[in-house]
Amino acid sequence: MLYSIYSYPNCVLPLFGGIFLDAIGIRKGLILFTVILTIGQLLFAYAGSDPPSYHLMLASRLVFGLGGENMSVA
Repeated sequence: MLYSIYSYPNCVLPLFGGIFLDAIGIRKGLILFTVILTIGQLLFAYAGSDPPSYHLMLASRLVFGLGGENMSVA
């Protein structure tokens, strides 16, 4: 489930991510997507701490997925 929730936004978002990158520029887009990735990873690390929270892990993987493939597009 953790990988699936990462993959769901990446089925459609890279199409819009390319349009978004054309609008704001590649450099700003890379910084934005990297920040989104970092926030998702920090949330996931926090969710795995004591006591672990599976629902926060799922939410953080979703946030991580919002920036993942879009950063590859950039």
